This record gives sequence, C-alpha cells and structure tokens, in this order.
Amino acid sequence: MTIIDADTVRRLAVAVDAAPSVVSRSAGRFGGVAAYLPGERVVGIRRTEAGRWEVHVVMAIDSTVSLVEADVLGAAQSVGLTEPVDLFVVDIAERQGELPPGSDQVDRLLPGAAL
Repeated sequence: MTIIDADTVRRLAVAVDAAPSVVSRSAGRFGGVAAYLPGERVVGIRRTEAGRWEVHVVMAIDSTVSLVEADVLGAAQSVGLTEPVDLFVVDIAERQGELPPGSDQVDRLLPGAAL
C-alpha cells in the first residue's frame, strides 16, 4: 500500500477542479479510482505503487486534450508534486450551467433581454 499525504491529495483535487478544461474528476468505469484517506475518499486521484500519480477527469466539450494536459500538469505543479503524473481523460461533457446554442433560455440571460 502506498502512503500518501492527505493534504497533498486534497490540494491536488481542488487544483484539478479549478482547471477550466476539466468538468469533473472521475472514479472510472468501475468506481475504483480514488485516494482513500482516513474517513474520506477523494475521487479521480490515485497514487500508484510505483510512485506515480494518476488523475482521471471528464474533459469539457469545448476543450482539447492538450489543454487538459496543461491544466492538470499545472495543477500538479502548483501543489508541489515532483513525481510523474499520468492523465486519463475518461469522458467528455458540457460544463454545468452552460446552455447549448439556440436554447430559448439564452434570450432571458443576455443583458438587456426582457424577462
């Protein structure tokens, strides 16, 4: 079992969540991708026996894999990780709260639109 610093895992999760190209972290197809901390499970982040970090994410539909990679590696560097980071893009989705083009709700949200 790999010992990990709980604070590092939590800070990495917050940094990945703040990445503009990432919709969310992912537990993977079978829900097993997570860091298990005392009384807590941090989804989408795992430290391997080989000392590598894995970050599993859902990518924003209007992003690119290159942008996700840059954002996740930047997040890892911002929390001081020096070990290799492996990125897994497991799905693509729209960001929460965004309206698709042509939505009838767009007119109600634009400045100056009549309510």
